[in-house]
Amino acid sequence: MRSILSISLPEAQKKDIEKRAKKANQTTSSYIIRVMNLEKSLISEEELVKMAAQAEKDYKSGKTKKLASLKDLIS
Repeated sequence: MRSILSISLPEAQKKDIEKRAKKANQTTSSYIIRVMNLEKSLISEEELVKMAAQAEKDYKSGKTKKLASLKDLIS
């Protein structure tokens, strides 16, 4: 089931969204949905800090390898 969502925006923000949607060859609604879906896939600052802390811990404990090139990563 679908439902309608109406939002009130300042005129400048509305025009900015319409401009970006047009540049992306999308309707305003499609553009907003695309941006929301993209936002869902981003890593939060908290997750990023946690991953960096774990990487530093792994590095200090010798669990990492020093690679001469990206080619070494594949092999």
